[in-house]
Amino acid sequence: MKKIITCLLGLLLVFGCGCHSKKQYADLPSELAELCKSIDRHPKRAELYYQRADYYYYHQNVEKGIADMQTAIRLQPDSSKYYVKLSDLYFAQRETDLAEEMLQTAIRKDPKNNEARLKLAELYFHLRMMEQCGATIDEAVEIQPFNPKAYLIKAFMRKEERDTADYLRLLQLVIDQDPKEVKAFLELGYFYQKHNNPLAVSYYQNALQVDPQNVEIRYNLAKMYQDMGQIEEAEQEYKSVLEIDPKNIPALNNLGYLYLDDSLARYDEAAKLFTRAIEANPNLVYAVCNRGVAYEYLGEYDKARKDYQEALRLETNFEQAIAGLNRLDKLQSR
Repeated sequence: MKKIITCLLGLLLVFGCGCHSKKQYADLPSELAELCKSIDRHPKRAELYYQRADYYYYHQNVEKGIADMQTAIRLQPDSSKYYVKLSDLYFAQRETDLAEEMLQTAIRKDPKNNEARLKLAELYFHLRMMEQCGATIDEAVEIQPFNPKAYLIKAFMRKEERDTADYLRLLQLVIDQDPKEVKAFLELGYFYQKHNNPLAVSYYQNALQVDPQNVEIRYNLAKMYQDMGQIEEAEQEYKSVLEIDPKNIPALNNLGYLYLDDSLARYDEAAKLFTRAIEANPNLVYAVCNRGVAYEYLGEYDKARKDYQEALRLETNFEQAIAGLNRLDKLQSR
């Protein structure tokens, strides 16, 4: 009788973990299938549930991730990192109270867990609980003075408080401590670009050395070059954006606009770029109207008129379209 009970308990552990038969494994992605197989073989290893929860988190299957982390915590309740992962999953569900509770529990379990403190500070910042955010950052820095992420969060706090001097100082401190922190370079780039300061270019270029495939950085750099009148550099950066993301509407529209400039006068290429932008978003009134301008320069007046009329359909009294139609009326009445 004892042997039968033991076998039954073993079966409950296997089937209770929500894993799969060999046939069902075939329907799963290979990484997930391996994790499920491991859990079937070792149903009491908390770390395996943590790993599978991490997989679910990054593949946006939050409910299953939460279930796995709850199992991991039941098996190993003193592991601080498990509560941190569970907080990530709760935050993904916008369960901020539960996310906060898990992070506070993680800190109680391991008072030196800086990751938990920084995530808690980020959560407080997200909730606009600035006093709690600042206090949590101070605790994190006291434990670990070399702490670029803590200073980055603090920089965002100073931005909210409109303390520009300390905001810039803290961003520079972040870069000094971590020269690969792209967010700090981006923030500095945003700031100087907003103030039409060429310093933005160097910060964006430094960011691209860390993350050359970052579309946002390349687009911002291209726009900065465009605003500075450096047309060739802007053109190259917009092209780089489109190599990475061929359907990037702002880059398509802006590069097309560059080609309408007298210094380049590549009207046929401009029309093609605007067409690609319109294919991505048929309601993009600026692209429709700009394509009309390209057709007008090419002497294709019927196509131009059609685009100006479409722009007015999309947005009544769109001034650029009205001006375009007026120009066509004058040209075609001669």
